[in-house]
Amino acid sequence: MNDGSFIIGFRYRSARSFSHLPLKAPVRIPFKFERTVVIFETVFRRFPMRLKKDDKRLRILDSAIKVFAHEGFFRAKVSQIAVEAGVAPGTVYLYFKNKEDLLISIFEEKMQDINSEYRAAIVEKRDGRSRLECLVRMHLAGFQRQPDLAACFQVELRQSSRFMRENVKGELQRYLDLIREIVEYGRRDGSFRNELPVRLVTHLIFGTLDEVVSTWVLSGMEYNLVTLTDPLMDLFTNGLGRGVDSVELDGTVGGRTAQTIMSGLPTGRR
Repeated sequence: MNDGSFIIGFRYRSARSFSHLPLKAPVRIPFKFERTVVIFETVFRRFPMRLKKDDKRLRILDSAIKVFAHEGFFRAKVSQIAVEAGVAPGTVYLYFKNKEDLLISIFEEKMQDINSEYRAAIVEKRDGRSRLECLVRMHLAGFQRQPDLAACFQVELRQSSRFMRENVKGELQRYLDLIREIVEYGRRDGSFRNELPVRLVTHLIFGTLDEVVSTWVLSGMEYNLVTLTDPLMDLFTNGLGRGVDSVELDGTVGGRTAQTIMSGLPTGRR
């Protein structure tokens, strides 16, 4: 070219199994160099290899869910996970430091998927009550469809001292934030009462859902979890009382003021 630049052309041949690449003609990319036209061939090795690695990592994660759920976290062996995933045992350590790191990664990645999926569905609902019902139904239905994941989350994950001790619960906090946003939305549109502390209601909803799924797992998963959606919504929106609009707490209870109990904040006493 007259301006001193030249063209690098990427050529491929179907005989070399490049049919998976979306290329129908040589790709020509201009580069500024002080040389004439140069054309070379490439086999695009890095791109497909990266996809294979990601796919392999997902296979290991999914296999670990199954092994942890059926064998238990402490009894499960990395070699079992490798066999289930169809990889060599040493390959697992290319992606995860140890068995506990694998368990934590399951939680972080699956919760990330849950947060994205639930949020996308919830924003389509018109009011606070329908948004809460959407979350409750999706929470129960999601674990109903994935019993092995439910066992990992509700039982095996809590065997990890690292998970219980360290701050590795970022995605869990985002799930709590989603519940809090639903509560605040419902307060604004009149679906929920305004006098109840948002933090207390948020943890009440999450704690109830968590316990319901744990009970289902520990009972052998013998009943349909999704059928509890309506009773839970009745509990969340109507409460236990009959014809009672609100309850006022006054004075102290067990050395803690009513205000502290309702806010969920520590008093400084032990």
